[in-house]
Amino acid sequence: MDDSEQDQPSLKADIEQVRSELAELRADVKDLLEAWNTATGMVRFVKWLSTFATALAVLYATVKGLSGR
Repeated sequence: MDDSEQDQPSLKADIEQVRSELAELRADVKDLLEAWNTATGMVRFVKWLSTFATALAVLYATVKGLSGR
């Protein structure tokens, strides 16, 4: 028997292990991407909310300033 014939089962086992680790990494990357997208959406919402609040504050200050005259 050659060394290559003896190593063949070992190589198959190694390949299967690499495949299972790759599948786990894919799941982890998918979860990470989902979290990233959620965080990006939250940042966009907070930016929009701050712009809206600023617009309301400017509108309130304008109305308050004009009504005092």
